[in-house]
Amino acid sequence: MNKIHLKKVKAQREILETSGIAHIVWREHYANIISSDQIEYMLAQFQSPDAIGKAIAEGYEYYLLRRFGVSAGYIGIKPNEPQGKMFLSKIYLLKDYRGRGYAYDTVTQLVEMSRRLHFSSIWLTVNKENPSVSAYKKMGFEIMEEIVTDIGHGYVMDDYVMEKQV
Repeated sequence: MNKIHLKKVKAQREILETSGIAHIVWREHYANIISSDQIEYMLAQFQSPDAIGKAIAEGYEYYLLRRFGVSAGYIGIKPNEPQGKMFLSKIYLLKDYRGRGYAYDTVTQLVEMSRRLHFSSIWLTVNKENPSVSAYKKMGFEIMEEIVTDIGHGYVMDDYVMEKQV
């Protein structure tokens, strides 16, 4: 039995809830990794209700991670990006839900989804300084390459590309 239920984000209220979770998680989790100015810029650019709605219109799927009907976090995926793979764009858990196996359970469900869709792997990008890198490694993700991406306004993302075969 799954510990976490994936609830597909469709309604505007669900988009607002997803954005609200992002604003909480980013401010607490990334404060020691990137500047507060960059956090606020990235929230506005990538985690606002408008940005999430636009991403959904472009083929991304968002899911609230629910535990007994309460949202514990969310994920954003882009199936078949590139062809034959699943891009795990976002996986965020509220502080009270971290360290309980919910991320592992979520990834397990994504592996099952990927297998049903005949994808070969799941991949993601993660900041090199993010403590989650070790958690991804425990879940079977491997570092494939290092990338630096200009995201505008003088900011870059200094990331690992990690991939897990399914």
